[in-house]
Amino acid sequence: MNIASFSQSKYKNAATPGDDVAIILPGRVTAVFDGATDPTGASYDGLSSGRIAALAAANAVAEMSIKGTLQSCEAAALFQGISDILKCEAKRINASHPPSTTLAIVADLGDSFRLLLAGDSGVRLNGTKVLQHSKLIDKVSTSARIHVFKQLFALLGEGDAAEAKTRATIFSGLRAAVKAGIMTMPEAENVVAAAAVASGLQNDMDAVEEFLMGGIRVQPHYANRQGHVLGYASINGGQVIGEGLVDLTLAKDTVTSLEIFSDGYLSLPTGVDIADWEAEFARVEAVDFHKLDEFPSVKGSTSNEFSDDRTVICLKARS
Repeated sequence: MNIASFSQSKYKNAATPGDDVAIILPGRVTAVFDGATDPTGASYDGLSSGRIAALAAANAVAEMSIKGTLQSCEAAALFQGISDILKCEAKRINASHPPSTTLAIVADLGDSFRLLLAGDSGVRLNGTKVLQHSKLIDKVSTSARIHVFKQLFALLGEGDAAEAKTRATIFSGLRAAVKAGIMTMPEAENVVAAAAVASGLQNDMDAVEEFLMGGIRVQPHYANRQGHVLGYASINGGQVIGEGLVDLTLAKDTVTSLEIFSDGYLSLPTGVDIADWEAEFARVEAVDFHKLDEFPSVKGSTSNEFSDDRTVICLKARS
């Protein structure tokens, strides 16, 4: 297959690397890893914990593909093995926030492909079928963030300032925002109610309130928390359980194209080339720069940053 790739840090000046990592080993494996942004802003020898997690996972997958274990290893053991590696990385760097990453892996089995996914990076098959998990906890954060941003933008009148204060509020939690005088408790309760309704969790208001009051800084408490309405599977050094895991095998003769992408792309293009993905990204930036309306997201863009890192690998069958 013909392979093309593109990756862009969230930082527009490209002075700082993002948290996405891609690997391409033709005939063996192609994959995208999206390390979770460390909301504390901590740096370890110049790297974020998210990038450290993505790099460690990428190295592990590359090694497994060379040894041949990637093709045959049972999915649960594979995901857990990578998570265990991240546990070691967390100890090595003495991380203040658990390093975690998504996985979107296409392993070459000769006459077929094996797709392995964990988290919200995705794969699109033949330009139509999309495999991408959407975490409910992110929908709650997004809904709350939009409500807070609109309130702060009306007060401050400037997008970058409103985005910065919104990110700080959603990270530290609504309880801290009330204590800091950013909002009143009734206003915070309105944010919780709005987020619960927007996420379809009116009957789980206590869970929504617990999370939003604590903020994204407490989100690791919900990772691999089976049975909780806001729980989700995560490659983060813990026991990997919950929703968002895929193990699928496809015969090569049924595949005309495969696109592997991180969630920095909020909309998918009609075409299957890099140029198509970037054109669609530019359209999204033009129509919803702050990511409030047509393309809601946990973060919006600013004059210095895109809303997220973005990476895509496009594989096309030779014509």
